[in-house]
Formats: sequence, structure tokens, C-alpha cells
Amino acid sequence: MSLLSNKCWIVVCISDTHQRHRQLTDRLKSTHSGDILIHGGDITNFGRGSKPFDDFDEWLSELPFRHKLIITGNHDSMLSPCLKHGRLLKDEQLLIDDYLRIYGAPWRPTGTSKWSDIPSNSHIVITHNPPCSQYGSHVDLELNLQIRLHQVRPLLSIFGHIHEDYGVWKQSREVLFANGASLPSSHSRALNDPLRFKISIDENSVPSIEPVI
Repeated sequence: MSLLSNKCWIVVCISDTHQRHRQLTDRLKSTHSGDILIHGGDITNFGRGSKPFDDFDEWLSELPFRHKLIITGNHDSMLSPCLKHGRLLKDEQLLIDDYLRIYGAPWRPTGTSKWSDIPSNSHIVITHNPPCSQYGSHVDLELNLQIRLHQVRPLLSIFGHIHEDYGVWKQSREVLFANGASLPSSHSRALNDPLRFKISIDENSVPSIEPVI
């Protein structure tokens, strides 16, 4: 039996909070002591200066997660935030608990990113750019990212940007896609629920993923 068997992680995903992150506080604190919080970008509303990021960083310090992983979106591109209470991923892979490999890349204009740089051993890939749509939209889709994800076959592809595409779906048997956009639209008062997943390892060290309600 593998030493890693029976190991599991609870992964909680949000994105596109646009300075309304504190509206999610109660829902995030009521999770099952989540191991990993992932934010898929668009923390601000094209805000200048450090104030929006300072409040976001303080908010991160209040949340009960062992790991808090962040990427920047197109609304965050005017400033590269310095986070004390979260890990900002910039085209890099992070190893968690000597097993789980999570790759994160910030938003870039469509067609300019080198998605071939995504490591082939990644379990989770975080991008702000959407690789696909569950409703057939082609707006701002990164088809080269979609191609690379089907090559890498991570357990989970997390992204945001297209608020109306919030949800979880499979486009193939290999990859689970999750658009975690928290804000349904600029006029919405209520925010979408965080998306939750459980990643487990069996006795043969084979990982699996399932949504958690």
C-alpha cells in the first residue's frame, strides 16, 4: 500500500470577485476546513494603487486554509500585488505535500501566451483565460490552452473571466473544467457559491477528483 493512500485535499475555487471578496467570507469559513483556496484572478476593478490588494491580502489572513493560491486577471494587470497571506503564481508550478502539483499563470491577451510551458505532470492548472465554454461561446477563448490541457490531462482546469460561464463540466473524459466566477454580472447583488472539490489518492497512488456539494 502506498504511503500516500487515503490522503485527500479539499480544494475550494473562486474567481472574478472584483473587490467584493468579503461577501464570500461566511461561506468560505463554513467549509470543511479547506486545504487549498484558489482564486482565478480579477481581484479588483482595474484599481490603481495598492489599497484593493491590501484589503484582499488582509482578508486572506482571516480564512481557514493551509494554502491560498492566487493568479492575476485582466482587471489586475495594472499592478502586481505583493501578498503576505497568499501565494501568487506567475507561470510556475507549486508542489503541495510532496505530491500535488498545481500550475498557475496570470491573464494575458488572447493568443500571446505560451501554453506549451504548462508542465505535463500538473494535477491542477489555474488560468484566468478560459480554455473552453460550457455554452458554446467563443469569446476570449484560448484554444491553444485547451489543446495543451488535453495533452497534459490534469485532474482540474480552473479559470474565470467569462462570468456567465460559471460552473463545472467535462468536455472530455480526462479533464474537469471549472469556471469559478463569483460575480454573475456587474449588476448582481448575490455572488455565486465557491466551487469545492475533493482530490484523493488510492492504494496504487492514482489520484481522482470529485465535486463536493
